[in-house]
Amino acid sequence: MNKKWELSDNVDHALMESLLLQEGQVIKKSPAKLVTFHETSDGDFYVKRSRHASFIFRPQKYWFKDCPARWEWAVARAAQSLNIPVVDHLAVCEIWSSTGLQEDILITRAFDGKPLHIAVNVDANCVMGFVNMCHEKGMVHGDLHPANILVHSSSGELRLADLKGVQFEEYPNQEKQREDVAYLNIHFPMPLSAELLKLSDKIRRKKMAARYRRCLKDNREFGPQIHGCSKWWVRKPMMNNELNQVLAMPDTVLAGESLLKAGRASTVGQSGDWVVKRYNFKKPLNLIKDLFRSTKAKRAFQLGYHLELVGILTPRVIAVAEHRSLGLTWRSYLVMEKIPEAKDLADVNYDDSNLIRCLAELIGKMHAEGFVHRDLKASNILVGSDGKPYLIDLDGLSYLGKVSAYAAASNLKRLKRGLLGKPIFNRLNWMSFLKFYCQATGFRLMELRV
Repeated sequence: MNKKWELSDNVDHALMESLLLQEGQVIKKSPAKLVTFHETSDGDFYVKRSRHASFIFRPQKYWFKDCPARWEWAVARAAQSLNIPVVDHLAVCEIWSSTGLQEDILITRAFDGKPLHIAVNVDANCVMGFVNMCHEKGMVHGDLHPANILVHSSSGELRLADLKGVQFEEYPNQEKQREDVAYLNIHFPMPLSAELLKLSDKIRRKKMAARYRRCLKDNREFGPQIHGCSKWWVRKPMMNNELNQVLAMPDTVLAGESLLKAGRASTVGQSGDWVVKRYNFKKPLNLIKDLFRSTKAKRAFQLGYHLELVGILTPRVIAVAEHRSLGLTWRSYLVMEKIPEAKDLADVNYDDSNLIRCLAELIGKMHAEGFVHRDLKASNILVGSDGKPYLIDLDGLSYLGKVSAYAAASNLKRLKRGLLGKPIFNRLNWMSFLKFYCQATGFRLMELRV
């Protein structure tokens, strides 16, 4: 292996080498990237490693282009020459072999600041001014989320971090700069024009529609694990001994007193804080279909995480597994978080105007975010002990991106049909529901009637 270093002025090469030998605190980990934090007597540092050897053909392509660390190193130098505050970039290291670039490493000095979305009492106008200053000097960021701007807790100083993909152009694309501002606004609200707010909402939906797929990848939040004889995709921060036992033997939750529902298509049980749903073998044709599509369990896992990302109340999805033999899926499992003391909407035996409003906002947000539910019956909505409704049974859920008035009205008809004769349903409540629903979606009542 051949190491190639480039250091900033007055940086100790031996110190940089020593950081590579330390384990450090893991900040971000995936097969392609590892970010660690290191506390030393000489200061605090971040080490970002891009591990190209994990992929077959990736090491060779860096014979012809700059690696991520080298790109960010060059961008940091350009930003400093333009007097744009960035975190201190101390060293870049490339580890080569005869087959190509095995790993590139970027070392930066830790800045005593917090990301915008974590820091408190941050002046949004100051942030707008900072971003405008960067744009005036030709910056196009492309990934300007709050974690990429750090703010010092006492001085209020702002600095850019994680410069991957940043470009400085003599004649920057102003539309892309507008998208930078709109994207930052998603998690750090700022005083923007109505046009930029509309663009921000459009970008948010697009980003969330792409981000939900990360639940089936290996990252900080999710990853594959073996439990018993099954391979699961799990939510790593939620793992504990109780959940490990459930994942090792999920069928034990689906019998006896733990059983909640025994159907031909699916079986549902509970254990402690978890609900387990097993999708049973039903139709021979589905065995063939599942060769070319995700199983119901995997689709529900992804859709549940998508709902969570856009702020629609639903039990958090925790884990998913498929039992395959010769490529055919005979059973699949989905584990969800249990909503304490929840009851079906159909079983609510009281008239509550606040619940009606929350229900209208839930269904309205679902449609406004681009989802439809072909089986939107009362039993597929739970009411928690906090009085808030939660959407469950995501087998009938689909993401369309944009919901037509016809599809929305069809969902509402199904919901109304299931509520007829229930204590919560009367004409006054239904009119109140439609009022709040229309406010949430932008639909007019006449559109829904047509």
